[in-house]
Amino acid sequence: MRLLVLGADGFIGSRLVKILSGRYELFPVGDYLDGELLDLTVYDNAAMVLDRYRPEGIINLAGKSYHSARDEADIYESNLLIQVNLNEAVREMDLDPRIVFCSSSSVYKSSLDVVGEGAHCRPANAYARAKYLQERVGLSYHPRQRVIVARLFNVIGPGQSKEYFIPAVIERMVKYKKGQSESVWLKTLHATRDFVFIDDVCEALSLLVEKGSGGEIYNVCGGRGVPLREVLDILKEILEMEKLALEVQDDHVREGIDYQAGENRKLASLGWSPAYDIRRALETIVGEEYGN
Repeated sequence: MRLLVLGADGFIGSRLVKILSGRYELFPVGDYLDGELLDLTVYDNAAMVLDRYRPEGIINLAGKSYHSARDEADIYESNLLIQVNLNEAVREMDLDPRIVFCSSSSVYKSSLDVVGEGAHCRPANAYARAKYLQERVGLSYHPRQRVIVARLFNVIGPGQSKEYFIPAVIERMVKYKKGQSESVWLKTLHATRDFVFIDDVCEALSLLVEKGSGGEIYNVCGGRGVPLREVLDILKEILEMEKLALEVQDDHVREGIDYQAGENRKLASLGWSPAYDIRRALETIVGEEYGN
């Protein structure tokens, strides 16, 4: 398969290219192409990329989040325009790739119940709303195009920005253990997340670009909500820490989801299951990042 990966230099994209190298005729495209900045929000650029590679499969990881965008408008612009340009270029060139684009579990509302793909959506911030709108745009091209939505839950893995919870808390705990800080600061402890390891995500995306059904949404998740307190307890064991002083800012999550666990039966029906539970995932991250 001639596989085009957009957003190939990001956290997930770079790992995806590494894992899928050798499986496909792979065409990774990141922020630059031929040494020039590539802006896929411009239709001509998206069309040029598709015309150059003529892919049989596309995995779209391009687009910005709060951590990379200039402002909220930039979040909407990057995610929506890249998606519509991609679909329009496919239509204009009469191509027929299977198109997998990555959305987010943030489109769901907070729920004590496990959320399946049919659960009610109530995006609570600009990024979540942009991803939800991106889904609507992409799926509007079905059935003329084989468009598939991958709703990624809380992806974790080595190399993730320390602006995210897991890498941030590991770094703070390591510093605390070394005596470089008096406590470990957290925004909140009262939250539960469905963490999924990056290698499992890459395998899921590979499976979807091969076997996913057009017009469908698939949760990519571990299938279990993990309380943040459990994460800390596991990390204490991995880092061999007897004590841990915490400084917690809030007793709830601000403008977001305080409880979430996903159901992955649709993806499992294609033959996928996560190889990493939360302990193995955290052990791998600590081992690769800190040599423990």
